[in-house]
Amino acid sequence: MARCKACGVELRQGARFCDMCGTKVEKICPSCGETLRDQAKFCDLCGAKLPLARVVSAPKTKGGISAGRLHTVALRADGTVLAAGDNQFGQCDVADWTDIVAVAAGKYHTVGVRADGTVVTAGDRSYGQCQVEDWTDIVAVAAGDSHTVGLRADGTVVAAGRDTSGKCNLGHWKNIVAVAAGMDHTLGLTREGTVIAAGEGLFGACAVNGWVGIASIAADHIHTIGVRRDGRIQEADGFAAPGVTEWTDIAAVAVSPFHTVGLKTDGTVVASGDIQYGQCDVTGWAEICFVAAGERHTAAVQKDGTVLAVGDNESGQCQVDGWKLW
Repeated sequence: MARCKACGVELRQGARFCDMCGTKVEKICPSCGETLRDQAKFCDLCGAKLPLARVVSAPKTKGGISAGRLHTVALRADGTVLAAGDNQFGQCDVADWTDIVAVAAGKYHTVGVRADGTVVTAGDRSYGQCQVEDWTDIVAVAAGDSHTVGLRADGTVVAAGRDTSGKCNLGHWKNIVAVAAGMDHTLGLTREGTVIAAGEGLFGACAVNGWVGIASIAADHIHTIGVRRDGRIQEADGFAAPGVTEWTDIAAVAVSPFHTVGLKTDGTVVASGDIQYGQCDVTGWAEICFVAAGERHTAAVQKDGTVLAVGDNESGQCQVDGWKLW
């Protein structure tokens, strides 16, 4: 039986989103568990006849977590949103958001996807990163330092914000299933498990040519990280935290300018990088289904909906006691 790459829960035959955590999953062969091309009619591995591919739709709300430079944002299962931390640009003004199915926190702004495919934002608008009012049919978003990226249900991508590096020049991207955003670069994960990049490739941040078999991606600052389908880490720059390529059984990663966090398939968490504020003190965390990395803090959601956070709390970004997402 195929399992969700994010939380490890067994997936229903033909499931496009995990029933536990809401993570979008790739098409899986019901006979052998092989990851398939979205439009495949027969499994490339075992030859089993497959049901016709369904149109991608927005995920059911199951919760989630994201972290900006100094703030933390969490999505409740009822579609409302919680936020804590620095609010100098209004990035935590999300109390009135409803019917949200996905969230992303940028450096000083926050983005939410509504169930109807439209997008709502809060926070810094200096570079146009919040000019998303006309976006439709969005199923996922990523927020960088000064730009916002939206993934449409048809696999195309839109972007808004500062584009001096070309990181928002994504109109030609197709067949994308996930997006990530760093300081001056954008990543797209294709249905085939390859990765494409646009923007400033400082220190190799866009050096993803040749990547194959990738299950998920993450980006922040000048870092680019991928999780391979075999649970190992792929990195594209020389500034990633030490030892991350030795990790195994990884389901998802979160990355900040100074540390990297890995969610293992057994629900435990590993972290590497700057430890000055205790942001890597995740030993003992268990039954985790989501992780997020801020500049100097780490947040996570347990399978019972409880939110955890460690690290710098100068702006209150770790004040999540009592948060329950479902």
